[in-house]
Amino acid sequence: MAWFRTRLFPILSLLLYAAFMGMDIAYWSDSAPLKFASILLCVFAALTNIRTADGRLVASALAFTAGADWFLLIKGEQYLLGVSLFCIVQALYFIRLSMQRGRVLRRLLPFRVLPLFILLCKPDLLIAVSLFYFTNLVLNAAEACLFQPKDRKALLFAVGLLLFIGCDVCVGAHNLGLWNAFTRVGMWLFYLPSQVLIVLSAHSKGE
Repeated sequence: MAWFRTRLFPILSLLLYAAFMGMDIAYWSDSAPLKFASILLCVFAALTNIRTADGRLVASALAFTAGADWFLLIKGEQYLLGVSLFCIVQALYFIRLSMQRGRVLRRLLPFRVLPLFILLCKPDLLIAVSLFYFTNLVLNAAEACLFQPKDRKALLFAVGLLLFIGCDVCVGAHNLGLWNAFTRVGMWLFYLPSQVLIVLSAHSKGE
């Protein structure tokens, strides 16, 4: 079903994207169901490409992404569980980066685990887990941009992770009450394109 992933999937994603962004900009109705549908579409597209180890990793990450969005977007109350699932997503992307390179980038490992030591200070657990997640997202993006083989798939993945960061910066700013006019829509302005690019970055059989 490569035709679905490479041709129909981007078109359907764009239609859903235009629909819920228009709803958000116009303050018209609740766009959460459409947003979640767009993530489920990403999961389905990723599942059409599980004949390679890389495809299976991306599909697994997208499944956990959908789980996180269920708790954060649809349920709206299970923030700790949602962010914890996003930690698993970033762990899978770290494994993916290591597999593509053929080795673990050891120089960044201390920075990946450093946020865990914050737990010793017994802060708010959600803040600690969120910091661990965001740190690993940023480091994954840095590795994808600076230390990966340069090809089209690697570029799609790197841009996808950078857009992922843009989404989370908007989430953080919105929660702090900063630039709400933009961050309210900016979260998904970056988020769905990031997931679409990550799906398209998975290597297919024969590549």
